[in-house]
Amino acid sequence: MTSPSAPYDTPARDAVPGAPGAPGAPSDPSGHVARQSTRRLAVAALVASAATAVLVTFFAVRPGLSPLLETGNTLGRTFLPGALLTGVLLAAALLGVATAAAALARPASRVTQRAVAPVAVVQVLAFGFLAQGSGTLSVAGYLVAMAVPVLAVWAGVQVFRTRPAWRLPVAAAGVLALVGIVVARDDFATWLGALASGLARERWGLLAVLLPLATATAWAGLALVRAWRRGSLRGATAWVTRHRRLFTVLAALGPLPYALARLTWLTPWPQLVMEGDMPLAVRIQGLALSSGAWAGIILTLGLILPWGETFPRWFPRRAGQPVPPAAAIVPGGIVAVMLCGAAIPMLVMMGGSSALFFPAWFWGPALALAVWGYAGHRAGIR
Repeated sequence: MTSPSAPYDTPARDAVPGAPGAPGAPSDPSGHVARQSTRRLAVAALVASAATAVLVTFFAVRPGLSPLLETGNTLGRTFLPGALLTGVLLAAALLGVATAAAALARPASRVTQRAVAPVAVVQVLAFGFLAQGSGTLSVAGYLVAMAVPVLAVWAGVQVFRTRPAWRLPVAAAGVLALVGIVVARDDFATWLGALASGLARERWGLLAVLLPLATATAWAGLALVRAWRRGSLRGATAWVTRHRRLFTVLAALGPLPYALARLTWLTPWPQLVMEGDMPLAVRIQGLALSSGAWAGIILTLGLILPWGETFPRWFPRRAGQPVPPAAAIVPGGIVAVMLCGAAIPMLVMMGGSSALFFPAWFWGPALALAVWGYAGHRAGIR
């Protein structure tokens, strides 16, 4: 009989031969990390499911504030009446709370172990697809557009401080940016004001996207890590790891059409916009959104470049140290789930043009495979 203090894993008698933890299996240096990851993901799934349950309950009490009930805003609302969709999401969230709590309280229970995978499927379908829609990528795009200037300034300061050979071009870029902001200060102020007021106005929309997305990601990660620990993903992981460079390059191409389309807002021939005069503040917004897409391309390529495994020399305090795998796997996994979940709603609700300029149907699976390959590579899979 398995003791209550048994490791958070499948009992040894059920272990797959050769898998981590199986009798006679070779030492697996990633086993301890996998056990820690399993528990942390179970905690994350519990917290995310509970927070989502509270949010959906609030929306059930105050339906006028619920973005989930707006026609055309989510995939679930396209097929289900509002009250039924709310009930389905609430039931899924409560199921997630109960299962995650049981997984933490009784990790060695056969019932708990067998329940995780089907419950994870329910969570991903409910919160990764039904609760996502046209607003998902908008929320992500605007948040990234706000973060990119801050990250660019931070990176520029660090490079200027640690790389003397780069000081002149970094300083020149900073001066040009500052001059542009001063010359167009009124338009920049208009853009920042509109962005801030829009985020404040859409606060419930932000929560309605981010909390379900966090829930779907935590459950997907929990199911995958448990499958990995049972050894059932070793063969697939080895194949994905061998082809990770191809998958990463393909994933990096995903945001390229959108990045180029938004750059056209700086020309007389803007794309993805209605005809008419375009104020400079709007063109600045296009540049910000394009910068977010370019940042996505660069960060994706980091999954196969040296600085994706070792912090570069200009990185403060951690220069030359290994990059924690979770620093790339967690955000990459979240974005992959977001893209995969938004792909179907975009095709259903926005038509074929979105599939060309923002190919989430292609980008999402490619990014998921790229992150999977990175995880396998960092775990030493060959």
